Amino acid sequence: MTCKFGSTIILMKGCNNMTKAVLAILVAAVLLPAVLALGQEKPPSYTFTSFDFPGAISTESVGINTAGFLVGAYSDAAGVVHGFERMPTGTGTFETIDYPGAVSTALTRINDANQAVGSFVDASGISHGFLFISPNQFTQIDYPRAAQTQVYGINNSQQIVGLWYDANGNTSGFSLLKKTFTDLVFPGSVSTVASDVNLAGEVSGSWGNTIVNDQAHGFLLTSAIKGKYSDVDFPGAEKTLIYGLNDLNQVVGAYVDAAGVTHGWAGQPSTKQFLTVDFPGSTGSDVAGITNNDNLTGTYTDSLGMTHGFWVCKKPPNTQVPGRLVRDAGPPPAKGHCPG
Repeated sequence: MTCKFGSTIILMKGCNNMTKAVLAILVAAVLLPAVLALGQEKPPSYTFTSFDFPGAISTESVGINTAGFLVGAYSDAAGVVHGFERMPTGTGTFETIDYPGAVSTALTRINDANQAVGSFVDASGISHGFLFISPNQFTQIDYPRAAQTQVYGINNSQQIVGLWYDANGNTSGFSLLKKTFTDLVFPGSVSTVASDVNLAGEVSGSWGNTIVNDQAHGFLLTSAIKGKYSDVDFPGAEKTLIYGLNDLNQVVGAYVDAAGVTHGWAGQPSTKQFLTVDFPGSTGSDVAGITNNDNLTGTYTDSLGMTHGFWVCKKPPNTQVPGRLVRDAGPPPAKGHCPG
């Protein structure tokens, strides 16, 4: 069974947030009306580009690195979920990546060393996390004593974060660094998910305090070891989720408005900067990954209910873009490449 924590694909038995499998192949590029433009006197223009894994009935893009590699998952014609990696070349070459022997696989993040993480479901319907190092090195990751494990984030120091389920279906986040697991629970929460981690070891995620497996607020954590949590909510939103985090503490995710519509967003909570980022013409969007050089990736649903991946890439300055965020003092954004 394939379910979603927003754009982060959850593969497990018995989850009830089922994603609709849909059919489409669409490629488009348009000016982004409002998106991050950090530390620029005149913000550069950005473009949205939609993509689909060839022949897939749905495509979801979750991770992006500085070089422009994209990772995520797609459903084939039989409805089986596979992980994929899209190369940052002019041809946009795709590669299917499936955990050996798994019945379904999803990739969720890729770091600048091209080390990817994700989750798979085994023949018994149990989900496990994994680390993938090209071309064919897979390492299974299971939180100790967990009934099921999902892996969502990895930084350039190979620190890994995700969530684990106990036998009763309760969820907690975790961090894994140098073979040491640390449990991550937002204070007072019923459900916590750790979604990403940056080079400084700061962790992003989402939490909820109502029912199991329902997150309604984002969070940032200064460190997995005795760090400080801060609550993050998109202004006026009914629900806020954080999926991605970069080394400048800029985050991306999704929020639900009062009408029940899901929007992508990007921002820097420390400076109270929040910006809606929706694929033009979509009926729902979320943003899952962000690099240090402002490139984004995510998933959107079109007017026919079809699901596609997209990336947002910075181009040379030529038009003024409404809305920008001012970056806190820190290292300059890394030079990177667009996926296309």
